[in-house]
Amino acid sequence: MSPAEEAVPLSDWRIFPRSPGVYIMSDGRGKVLYVGKAKDLRARLHNYAAPGGDGRPTIPLLLALAKDVRCIVTATEKEALLLENTLIKRHRPRFNIFFRDDKEYLLLRIDPGEEFPRPELVRRAARDGASYFGPYSSAKGIRETLRELLRLFPLCSCSRKKFATRRRPCLNHQMGRCLGACAGKVTREAYLPVVEDAVRFLRGEYRGLLSAWKAEMGEHARSMRYEDAARLRDRIAVVERTLTRQRVVRAVQGDVDALGWSREDADATISVLYLRSGRLTDAHHRHFRWEGAGDEAVSSFLLQHYAEGAYFPREILLPFPLPDRSALSAALSERAGRQVVLRVPEKGERLRLIELARRNAEESARMRREKEGAYRVLAERMASLFSLPAPPVRIEGYDISNTSGAEPVGSMVAFVGGRPAKKWYRKFAIRGVSGPDDFAMMEQVVRRRFGHEEDFGEMPDLVLVDGGKGQLSSAEEALRSAGKGAIPVISLAKERVKGGETVFRERIFLPGRKNPVHLAANDPALHLLMRVRDEAHRFAVTFHRKRRTRAALSR
Repeated sequence: MSPAEEAVPLSDWRIFPRSPGVYIMSDGRGKVLYVGKAKDLRARLHNYAAPGGDGRPTIPLLLALAKDVRCIVTATEKEALLLENTLIKRHRPRFNIFFRDDKEYLLLRIDPGEEFPRPELVRRAARDGASYFGPYSSAKGIRETLRELLRLFPLCSCSRKKFATRRRPCLNHQMGRCLGACAGKVTREAYLPVVEDAVRFLRGEYRGLLSAWKAEMGEHARSMRYEDAARLRDRIAVVERTLTRQRVVRAVQGDVDALGWSREDADATISVLYLRSGRLTDAHHRHFRWEGAGDEAVSSFLLQHYAEGAYFPREILLPFPLPDRSALSAALSERAGRQVVLRVPEKGERLRLIELARRNAEESARMRREKEGAYRVLAERMASLFSLPAPPVRIEGYDISNTSGAEPVGSMVAFVGGRPAKKWYRKFAIRGVSGPDDFAMMEQVVRRRFGHEEDFGEMPDLVLVDGGKGQLSSAEEALRSAGKGAIPVISLAKERVKGGETVFRERIFLPGRKNPVHLAANDPALHLLMRVRDEAHRFAVTFHRKRRTRAALSR
């Protein structure tokens, strides 16, 4: 029996090969607990088996739970790195770091190969010859950049479908913000120089643009083409304001990412500063709990952050040396299709960038700790206000949406530590309820959430339903029928209006209490409940509109 094919006890580490590969530790039921890589599998597993061989605090618990281990031999350490990352994403082991793939990363793409190139927002970079700018951690930030770009450069902004079918120019053309390529108002030869200027602007080549525009503005003025000169004057003013705002210019040229590392006990933070063409353009922060070595956390972050389709800079600055740096560089270079250098700076501007990234990580961690401390105080107050058995960490909100009973749907949202946990959001298509019976619909949604084996995440510390006493009673009954009657449940009703005047503000109904609880309009506890309620309402209404539109189109 080969350990690469079958699982064996850790005590049999001597039979493992002395070659690079990946080892997988599992419990008695086959659940993967930990995935690791090694240059020498036998030596690495010997560290686990030897007393005190691995000093990480979590190792004793891991060894107590792990019943067997198997390995997969690879040809190189780089292959082991990539396989480890793949297995971590597939199994999400308890003792590994798993960074969720962030879909908020956006890139700005311009493809010069198109007949009339246009800027568009994408989430993945491809090896297609197009120019990519970013990434932007904020969708709002990249859309502001796009609006500013289109205000400066009259590029086509309509979708591909509209571009192919449009015969008359749009309103943007009439306003002077589009050259009307979709309607044949401009040739490709006249359009491409505008695209080139837009690309130079996105790359931060402002000085050359300003010089060319000022010279052109002077020619227009001498030719008495004052309207054209005024347009260039306004364009120059916008770029000069942009240049004034972007004062953080570094001596490091090209596209560089700098990683900062901060850690306090088991709370770790990694910050990434994005420098594009020597300018600091954005930053991103990741918080997680980790008790192992910092180099392992940074290695896992690099492989997961720079996944397939990500934007790869030419150079990544590291906060400290990594034992597998050469293999990591080879793996990232293979994904990028070009050389990606990993460097630990020792002096100069690159070292100052790492220091700046470290300060960003420390400040982000401090702000997070303060937010968590504020939420703990708020949760304790909520426990006192609503007679909860413990301060609520996870709050689930439920709402119903329908149109006179047609296309009824329900929603479930989850807030953890006062923040939305969108991976636990769920939608419900309600069945078997006739008419606009919100009570029966609420009962069905809550019963389906707590009475089925589907993975909805951990049990909530508090259930919040949108509505009054009727919805509260329905939710209570559903929880009791599912055997979860001990879970606290409350309801939040909107303002009651009578005779055009507000009689009550938001009302909070508690089980076994006749009169609702009224909190001050500026009470943080009420604000949190309203956030949960409003998010559940938004999620339900969005789902209902989709079903209603689909039903209308199928008639």
